[in-house]
Amino acid sequence: MSDSIRVFNADDHPMLCKGVANLFRETDGIEWVGSAHDGKEAIEKLVELEPDVAVLDIEMPHFSGVEVVEVLLEKKIKTKFILLTLFKDETFFKSALGIGAKGYLLKDSSEQEIINCVKAVHGGQTYVNSSLTHFLIPGGSNSSVLDELSDHERNILKLISRKKTTSEIADMLFISPKTVSNHRNNISKKLDLGGKQNGLMKWALEHKSEL
Repeated sequence: MSDSIRVFNADDHPMLCKGVANLFRETDGIEWVGSAHDGKEAIEKLVELEPDVAVLDIEMPHFSGVEVVEVLLEKKIKTKFILLTLFKDETFFKSALGIGAKGYLLKDSSEQEIINCVKAVHGGQTYVNSSLTHFLIPGGSNSSVLDELSDHERNILKLISRKKTTSEIADMLFISPKTVSNHRNNISKKLDLGGKQNGLMKWALEHKSEL
């Protein structure tokens, strides 16, 4: 196992944490060395274990994944970091790469993409989920994504950002709740949210100022 990549993971969602850990356990050439369920525990274990690569959830209690990376890089730890997130957020993305994370993946990435990322980062490369590479282009931002929405869809997104329910939006726009649901599904597809629970609401709230 001496030639294997020693990998650690941290996520505050037990099932997701276990799933990623199991993936590493079952992959040839990778040695899973441990997990954590919050940022504080991650820092403590990573200082002790100093694995080759750590795969961290961005949103965790006590310390975010970004804060964990920041703290540990200041300690000159040799571990290389990959951050996992549910949402395509440009601010998180740029802050993560800015502080020294070497990989950035969405949680709906395939198992093969996660493994490819670990191997690339261990080999000295930076690896970014393919659907996030537009953030690397100067001027590339969520505004280009919003341009894909029709005026009607944008109005619905504005109402979602004000925490209006499907029924309330239907009443305000004089359309049926089913039509609103169809619009919500179309907006989610255009924003590439993948039908995640409350994903559209969270996206609308995070980008309210842009709507």
